[in-house]
Amino acid sequence: MGLIERREGGRVRGRERSLEIQVGGLGGFEVRPTRFFLWSGQDREGRERVVSLGRAPRSLTLPRREREVRAGSVRVRSLGNPLMTVALAGVHAVRRAVRETKR
Repeated sequence: MGLIERREGGRVRGRERSLEIQVGGLGGFEVRPTRFFLWSGQDREGRERVVSLGRAPRSLTLPRREREVRAGSVRVRSLGNPLMTVALAGVHAVRRAVRETKR
């Protein structure tokens, strides 16, 4: 087995696109177009903080492939194109920041 493991799952429909990065026992984060999750430690459940970036989440209508890459203790999972996910989250974050400064 090599240093880097890659795995592709089947196509998924009905979930929001996402990019999740876990760094061993330190913690990790997940970016979705409308939310950002952050946690410390190995276990995510019940320990995560959520930051809303915009309106309600939208589920994918077109099926997207789920992918996972492991390199040592780092795990990267994505549903849909990771660059598009980060770009959409950035748009929502900027819109929210602009709304907040107008108040």
